Amino acid sequence: MIVQWCIKGLALSSDTEAKRIIDSQQGLACNWWRTVGTISPAAVRAKLSVQNLDLHVNHFQTIDPATGQPFSQNSPFISLSAGTVERDVIAMTNHVRRARRTALWFGTEFGRQTMAYLYTCWVVVAPRQAVEIEGIAEEVRDLNTYRRYSAFQTEGEIAAKVVVPDNHIQSCEKWEVLPHVRKLTHAWTHTNPRFTPPERLTNVRELI
Repeated sequence: MIVQWCIKGLALSSDTEAKRIIDSQQGLACNWWRTVGTISPAAVRAKLSVQNLDLHVNHFQTIDPATGQPFSQNSPFISLSAGTVERDVIAMTNHVRRARRTALWFGTEFGRQTMAYLYTCWVVVAPRQAVEIEGIAEEVRDLNTYRRYSAFQTEGEIAAKVVVPDNHIQSCEKWEVLPHVRKLTHAWTHTNPRFTPPERLTNVRELI
């Protein structure tokens, strides 16, 4: 298992709403949970499928025949960015796609908003596909594991499942475009007093 740092970019209506994700201990919940309000373990198991992961990654706005709604509103997955490297074969070079830049792009709704909120968090990923296991995030950016072509691979996505617990979130940052500055500028950081550092995890056991 690998502990992976990630960033989630969100477009939210206010600082209060942004801070509440940490202060209320609700964590980063998937759209499905927020849409239906109540979920069950059996429903979670039914939702965590390879087909639904493909819809989340490649067909996010596709209408779900069962609900008549875009799949995005009922996805059990949470898109996080960890960054990635894109290989340009023609130019014989590699391009680094930074996680923070991707998160800002999503947090500003693709440049339509003048502010964004970024959540720095960690998840556990496996070295291979484990979609049915709730506590393990899927490293869909990894071409060694997810070999099917995706137009969105350069987003460096890690797909968490159902919820990123609040104690996995280190902080929330607000970025905004100031009147006299034409680029996003860091405004403030709201740290999480209940954050649990991932260094608590280790594969080494002490002697009994």
